[in-house]
Amino acid sequence: MIILFSFSLGLTIVINKKEQIRSIDKIIYIGEKILLMLASTSPDTQFMLSEIESDKYLKNFDINSSCLKKEEKEKAYYIFDVLGKYDIDSQINSIKQTVGYFKQLREQYQSYYNSHYKLYLVFGLFGGILFSVLLI
Repeated sequence: MIILFSFSLGLTIVINKKEQIRSIDKIIYIGEKILLMLASTSPDTQFMLSEIESDKYLKNFDINSSCLKKEEKEKAYYIFDVLGKYDIDSQINSIKQTVGYFKQLREQYQSYYNSHYKLYLVFGLFGGILFSVLLI
């Protein structure tokens, strides 16, 4: 039972790290979709938001409930904060910078995940085994 609990704790950490990457992917998707709309048709802000809201890929995605850090969530909201406040070129530049930030962040998270996810699983499993042996 202890081994299973310990292993599931390691698995939970791995799943959480993977969910961070998925959240960043969705934020990048939102930013690129807005950039495409701004560059091609210069639509109304309300139209852009309704397009994003109705997107099937973003179904059930909420920045607040994502497992990102507080400052990352604030940076994600900056994409929406810029909309309609400035001229089109300024909006595009600001959103491009924010999307670039998230692309770099995704790269860092993916690199960390690739090099550490096996460690979390192994430490969870062997930590549980060690603890069980010590109790016996």
